[in-house]
Amino acid sequence: MTYAADSIDDFLSAVASGAAVPAGGTTAAIVGATGAALCEMAHLHSSDAADADTDTAAETGTTGADLPSIRDDLRWYRGRLLTLADADADAVATLLATQPTDDVSATPEAKRATGVPLAIAEACSAVLDHAPVVTEAGSPVVVPDAVTGAFLARAAVRAAVFTVRHNADRSATPAFADQMVRRAAAVERDAERACERVIAAADARH
Repeated sequence: MTYAADSIDDFLSAVASGAAVPAGGTTAAIVGATGAALCEMAHLHSSDAADADTDTAAETGTTGADLPSIRDDLRWYRGRLLTLADADADAVATLLATQPTDDVSATPEAKRATGVPLAIAEACSAVLDHAPVVTEAGSPVVVPDAVTGAFLARAAVRAAVFTVRHNADRSATPAFADQMVRRAAAVERDAERACERVIAAADARH
């Protein structure tokens, strides 16, 4: 399955259906990819602003030369999240096929159903790492778009981290569960700090 090829209506209809997939992890990945796309769009209006606004460049360490690299990163994470959307659906479908009851053991399938949401959270957090720079350097007209992108990525992080914790508790060995939960907590902390920087950058633009 490749959700990137679906229309928005087809995807949402699939989510709203009685099928097991796509579910929360896949949806979180799509939301995170949407956040990355909004930050990419804001970037298109940022390069000239970064060059013109020397105060902003001095405060953030951002130059016009940095921004193309940031956009390349955002594009990569957008694609990464679309790939992870498919991976999450496949992981859930495989887990349900191999473990159809609530008695889920620490199988490779169960671990994958925990690891993929963690990868989604990490990718969304990486999008958030770039969002403050795009917000600070962008044209004022796209600041709300950059902030919206950051909020979507932040929501996706929270959703994916919750899934990690839930699946780790139910389907993994104690050592694996502890490792996943600790990594997820670190990702969530980093994402929260990045989102705070985005809000501060947006407030400074008023």
